[in-house]
Amino acid sequence: MSAPKSRAPSENADAIGFIVALLERFPEIASLGSHPADGTLTLSFAVRKRLDKTTQAGLRGLIVEHISSFTELLAESLERLDVAAEADDGMTFVRVTRDARSVTREELQMLTALMADRFGESLVKSPVAEDAIEEDLAAADDLVEFALEALRDPAQQRLVGFREEQGAMVYFVPTRKKAKARGR
Repeated sequence: MSAPKSRAPSENADAIGFIVALLERFPEIASLGSHPADGTLTLSFAVRKRLDKTTQAGLRGLIVEHISSFTELLAESLERLDVAAEADDGMTFVRVTRDARSVTREELQMLTALMADRFGESLVKSPVAEDAIEEDLAAADDLVEFALEALRDPAQQRLVGFREEQGAMVYFVPTRKKAKARGR
């Protein structure tokens, strides 16, 4: 019987750092989920109002149109794009699931700008330090590139990161093992 394989602590720390870097660079993203088994990333946005079904459908169409046009412009194939909204009394969560292989920093910039433009002050956004300078943004963009590359690795553990007050929480999601059939 072999011992279970585990990732080195530095790889886990790197993965956590990459999720945090994405959340810091894009304060409009409420949570980010990495699903290496199916090669996807899920970005969640929180809107401080209940969006009715018609508005949700319009937003879904707008996001699909923008991302489809963007990937077509880059001559990239779009393997997976799902947009779902979940409305509660005073909040709506919009989840965009993309194939990790083709998502880019520029696409994330476009998507977060689209959401910020569409919802303005209603979009829940983490506060950004006022003293952030262009050099810091360039360094953050480099980290985003590394993060996206690392999250494309199918051997990576499944991670979920979300905002908690002015910080970010990241946790590993245990992988589900297939249940063995009982003997008859």
